[in-house]
Amino acid sequence: MRVSGKTSGVGASQSVGKTASASTHQAVSGTVSLGVGDALSVSSTASFITVVQARIAKLPDVREAKVEALRAQLESDDYHPDGEAVAEGLVRDYTPPRQDS
Repeated sequence: MRVSGKTSGVGASQSVGKTASASTHQAVSGTVSLGVGDALSVSSTASFITVVQARIAKLPDVREAKVEALRAQLESDDYHPDGEAVAEGLVRDYTPPRQDS
C-alpha cells in the first residue's frame, strides 16, 4: 500500500465523519450509528459495566444510617467494640499475604 499527500483520487486521505459527542456514548448493547458510515458496537458486558458504574455513582460515600446508629451508641455509652477483633481486622486488611518460597 502506498500513502501519498494527494487530496483526491487513489491514495487520498478521506474523512471518516464526525466524532461522537459525550451524549452519544450511552449504555447500549448492539450497534449504534454515529454518523455517515460510522458505527459503534458495544458488547453486553460493556453495557452491564456502564449500568453498574452509574448505580455505584449514585450511592452515598457515607452510610448515614450506620453512622447515626454508631453515634447514638457512643452518646449513650453503649458502644463497646471488641479490641481483639478490631486489631485482627486491621492486621488482616493491611498486611499483604505471605508468600512462602
